[in-house]
Amino acid sequence: MKTITIAAPVRNREWILPQYLLRIFEINYPKSLIDLHFVVNDSSDSTFEMLTEFKKDNKGLYNNIRIDVINNNSPEDEREFSVRNKYIYKSLSNLKNYIMSKVRTDKLIFIDTDILVKPDVITKLLKHGKKIISGLIYNGYLTNKEKPYLFPNIMKLDDKGQYRHITNYHVKTAPALLCSKLQRVDLTGAVILLDKSVYKSIKYGFHPQGEDAYFCKMAQDNGFELFCDLFAYSQHIMSEQQLREFINETKNDNLLSGIKS
Repeated sequence: MKTITIAAPVRNREWILPQYLLRIFEINYPKSLIDLHFVVNDSSDSTFEMLTEFKKDNKGLYNNIRIDVINNNSPEDEREFSVRNKYIYKSLSNLKNYIMSKVRTDKLIFIDTDILVKPDVITKLLKHGKKIISGLIYNGYLTNKEKPYLFPNIMKLDDKGQYRHITNYHVKTAPALLCSKLQRVDLTGAVILLDKSVYKSIKYGFHPQGEDAYFCKMAQDNGFELFCDLFAYSQHIMSEQQLREFINETKNDNLLSGIKS
């Protein structure tokens, strides 16, 4: 079986870290083959302490748990275009490049810290044998709450060379899929599995549509193909209110399942 590193830059995530780390812990891949690498950056809350406690509680279960602190003095990411262009994308590129420089495992999966994955996310992605493959998330909860699938983390280049969201039927119905559905893409990220041949040769950098766009363009220029398994769907949590709603919905679903059984 492949060794794998789960990694992410982390900043001011105390509001979601308990749920995020729980989902990471529940991943059904041998923990002895997993390294965890978190890079805390410019945090003013208890993010570092929470990660340190998680490391203490799970020492010996994972092959290794590494927590670094790198402060870039970047402003808070509040999804404002000019701030992201001037500071955030460059900072995230540097942090991800730092992580890739330290990783030694067969595979590396970046899982953003506002994403709650399912236990089988790694096995679903690994089985395809692709050098670059992502899971699906929706990014539209703040702009179109009723139709968040209109803004997924997968895009294709149109005839004019512009990135466009892929919003086909399978993307829309992804949470209900019963089997793998592989989609070729030109841009993806958020939950992305990289082979060692990729993360040791391709770097992140600035792009007006984010550091993932730069990385994906460089990967394609170097002959790598990009894919997404729509079946590997994860929940993107974009606010504290959405997190509360998601937890309540999950509790209600579990309650209903218990009644039916």
